[in-house]
Amino acid sequence: MTAEKRLRAPVFKGIRGDLMAPRKGPKRTRAPKPLSSPGPKSNILQLLPDAVVPSREQLIRYWKAVGPTALTYLARRPLKLVRQERGATFYHKGSLRPIPKTVHQLVIEKREGGTGTRLWVDDVAGMLGLVEMGAVELHPWNSTIDDLEHPDAMVFDLDPGSGVGMSLVTETALALRDLLEQSGYSSWPKLTGGKGIHVMVPIEAGTLSHDETHRISRSLAERLAQTQPDRLTTSASLSARDGRLFIDYLRNGRGTTAVGTFSPRARRGFPIAAPITWEELSQGVRPDAYSMTRPWPKNASRAARELGKRTGQIKTGQHGTAPYTRVTAARRSKAGRGNN
Repeated sequence: MTAEKRLRAPVFKGIRGDLMAPRKGPKRTRAPKPLSSPGPKSNILQLLPDAVVPSREQLIRYWKAVGPTALTYLARRPLKLVRQERGATFYHKGSLRPIPKTVHQLVIEKREGGTGTRLWVDDVAGMLGLVEMGAVELHPWNSTIDDLEHPDAMVFDLDPGSGVGMSLVTETALALRDLLEQSGYSSWPKLTGGKGIHVMVPIEAGTLSHDETHRISRSLAERLAQTQPDRLTTSASLSARDGRLFIDYLRNGRGTTAVGTFSPRARRGFPIAAPITWEELSQGVRPDAYSMTRPWPKNASRAARELGKRTGQIKTGQHGTAPYTRVTAARRSKAGRGNN
């Protein structure tokens, strides 16, 4: 070492390990967990990204309160479900496990070939079992498990396009009622809990096939649409529906469904699909007038069961299945097959 305290001809031989400070590398972070999937893609028929759903506790309270009345319309019918799972809401398709013992299963032949399983219930315990499975909306077939191939109802869904007001929906529903009466059919209106109205047409089970009810409903819908072609349409095309009211007869057919009477909707405010009278509709009731939080009147059970008596010769089948109208052969010949 020199007088200036510098090393003379230094040679590097390494660094003493006991004097080394611990090395600080970049902070390690855990990889984010992937977002939960609502289930297999094969179970999702259609996602509903804008859905707003009630809690299971709310659904349980609701079905306990209205279940006995709702079973008049929902019992013993194959059901399509809108379910919520892991934060996603969707129309369900395909298999589903586990299934509570109170929920029944039915193996059916599919239109496209092969077999599938549909669920059905016949009591309030079954409806609570559906809630346990994440079911929010119930969409029944137009036929029961007792006679799967013969519907006991026709459905017309009056669905307003953009810019169409409720007045045209009401006007068209009343015109459809009159056309149905002229053709020999009774009917009653149902609020959808959405934008439109369902016109329900009870028919005697065992008299018409699904294909026949499809042809009859199409004929009637087209006849009505022709009266105001600039305001009404039977085309499902979005461009044709813009500014017009869509008279949807496509709810009629084997395996097709419409939202069930008294089913909650996965929408803000939790509206329900409520049966009403023609008088109420004429007075301007809104399609979302009733909800889980704005309940149907206290005499809902009696009113629902009496609706059929105000629309024609109605009887309620065994197990509380939906009421239907006795349509004579002469009336069917005049109104149904003559319109095919």
